[in-house]
Amino acid sequence: MYVCSCRAVTDRTVKAAIASGARTIEQVAERCGAGGRCGGCWPVLNELLEASAAHDDARRAAGTSSAA
Repeated sequence: MYVCSCRAVTDRTVKAAIASGARTIEQVAERCGAGGRCGGCWPVLNELLEASAAHDDARRAAGTSSAA
């Protein structure tokens, strides 16, 4: 699914940027371009960033590594 229409960036590409360390919209934009133009995709980018952070928090709370 396209997340960023301006730059034709998919959710898979954004998730890969987040997996590689992006923690803000600016960092996502640097890695894959999404969010770097009009801002229309920012709500979805925020959702993906928050979901990733929540997943990381849950893994830490469960005591498992991020490589699992």
